[in-house]
Amino acid sequence: MLRALSHAPQQPRAGQPVRVSVKVSKAVGVRSVALEYQSVDPGKYIALADPAFRTKWISAPMTETSTAGEYAAVLPGELQVNRRLIRYRVVATNSSGVRVQFPSAKDSQPNEAYFVYDGIPAWKGAIDSKGPDPKRNAATTFSPEIMSRVQSYHLISSASAVEKATWTERSGDKEYHHTGTLVADGRVYDHVRFRARGGVWRHAMGKNMWKVDFNSGHAFEARDDYGRPYQVKWGKLNLRACIQQGDYGHRGEQGMFEAVGFRLFNLAGVESPRTHWVQMRFVTDAEESPADQYRGDYWGLYLAIENEDGRFLKEHGLPDGNLYKMMGGGILSHQGAGQATNQSDVNAFLAGIQGPTTEAWWRENVDLARYYSYRTILEGIHHYDVDSGKNYDFYLNPLTHRWVQVPWDIDLTWADNMYGWGQDPFVRGVTGFPALRRELGQRAQEIRDLLFNSEQVGQLIDECASLIADPSGRPSVVDADRAKWDFHPVMTSPHVLEDKAGKGLFYQASRSGDFAGMVRLMKDYVEARSQLLDQMIRASGVTFPASPEIQSVSSDGSAAVDASKLQFKASLVTGSDAASIAATEWRVGEINDLKTLGHTKGKPGHYEIAPVWLSGEKPGFQSLVNLPANAVQPGHVYRARVRVRTVTGAWSRWSKPAEFVVAGAARGAGPRQ
Repeated sequence: MLRALSHAPQQPRAGQPVRVSVKVSKAVGVRSVALEYQSVDPGKYIALADPAFRTKWISAPMTETSTAGEYAAVLPGELQVNRRLIRYRVVATNSSGVRVQFPSAKDSQPNEAYFVYDGIPAWKGAIDSKGPDPKRNAATTFSPEIMSRVQSYHLISSASAVEKATWTERSGDKEYHHTGTLVADGRVYDHVRFRARGGVWRHAMGKNMWKVDFNSGHAFEARDDYGRPYQVKWGKLNLRACIQQGDYGHRGEQGMFEAVGFRLFNLAGVESPRTHWVQMRFVTDAEESPADQYRGDYWGLYLAIENEDGRFLKEHGLPDGNLYKMMGGGILSHQGAGQATNQSDVNAFLAGIQGPTTEAWWRENVDLARYYSYRTILEGIHHYDVDSGKNYDFYLNPLTHRWVQVPWDIDLTWADNMYGWGQDPFVRGVTGFPALRRELGQRAQEIRDLLFNSEQVGQLIDECASLIADPSGRPSVVDADRAKWDFHPVMTSPHVLEDKAGKGLFYQASRSGDFAGMVRLMKDYVEARSQLLDQMIRASGVTFPASPEIQSVSSDGSAAVDASKLQFKASLVTGSDAASIAATEWRVGEINDLKTLGHTKGKPGHYEIAPVWLSGEKPGFQSLVNLPANAVQPGHVYRARVRVRTVTGAWSRWSKPAEFVVAGAARGAGPRQ
């Protein structure tokens, strides 16, 4: 009877009239159509379970506006007040007196809503507003433009609910005891459930993590750091607090450890959570920006992390299989269609790991290609907090019947003093067999050549840092977050653990005492861990035949290559015999613009390990190959490489790269990574 309920504009400003419309089927004989609305002022939140939600509705008639059955009503400008939430629903009565409500009262979100907002205001704060150091107690005003560089989420609720969830109600369970309204990208998700998240340190740091559970049928349309919607909507929102545990000395990395780490896993072919930064604003009081910088809507910088569930599998193009969180021996977090329901699959697999195994058993039961990549990145970023059956999921691919480790909770990384020994469940079994150990070394070398090196990871670090900080050193959202939390009163209150929280701990590990120093620390760590990976590769026992050399990348020798003339020519090094070569493989990967020596700010970067073209294995030594013109884009920069496999089955390393620019103007931003 009722459908297509909507309002315009989507997020009105104060004083702006709002038109609400609905389509009504004429076949049922409409007697009347009315709009019912409920206004919720900041600081006076009405939860779904509150008696006021059932009673505090105002009715306004809707008039028919077209022969197509559209009815509309205009809510006047004086109703629209900054930070006010307006809920609405439509009630229609037919000629028989039957009353119909839309959305239905049985819907998990029994109303639509919009949030009146005049935009992110300026925010003023000092690093240590009450301290004796004039450099730290001087307040900085962060303009609306600075505060808006990272997308904002508003969580509207009562102050008591927010304070209980994060500080006073120290629950470690996974139940959602509180409700609120989330506003993101101008869209309202009403009556969502929220709680603090995390394990033993859930309530330790003062600035704690959050988890939001969305209603069935009202999934969250999240967007990445570049404003692009993810392919699959989210059912849950995980928010990392971007504040390191104080006793590890790396506070101030602002979520970079996880943002860069998960990108590396994904680039290496290990499906891992997407992440993006958000500015969290909690609407719990009447005033948005009071004089006290530790009150008000602004709560600082957080990192949104994709939940590992069935939606995660769809987002990453994985078949619908069983997915287990491995804390506590395995908890089914997603049931694949037609898969085991009693954990018999994971129990049998765990029993197999613990018992005597053979090389053939590992090949049959584990996706070794993904594991080699997983283990290499794990070593590269020091994701060692995996010893106690935690911080990874097990996924069983129903097509291959092989298990995969999916990384999780990688905040304690990028430093040698972080917790754990790095003994994931597969490592001893896999490295116990020489052939598997050599294969691990082979893949680790490929990742070193194409991804985990100072150039490529350095550019990825810069790309991620540019999303939250100004490379020139001007004030940015990371500075606002520090001002909010470095000396926040809660950091030394009874609501925290002294060794995990604490005041004045930002940038202890930074040689320059700022965020730029944390970025430098990560780059330095890449160099140190690259040496460790090289040692691991040598210890694996893998040997590499001599790599070929690329002589040219075009048929006419031009610097800016016409896409139609891309022809790669290679030769074997002196002393190599073409008769010993069983196969040849070519690859082309896009890189960031060489003229800027990095990524283009505001656009996702390109990294060589993600191929734009692979030749596949070609028999014998293929010294000449033509690249399809549609494989590359004008104005973009690429690297071509070639490798060979000998008759003994050993692959060479990829050759040194041949870089080239495709003639013409650049276009496109590239795929998501």
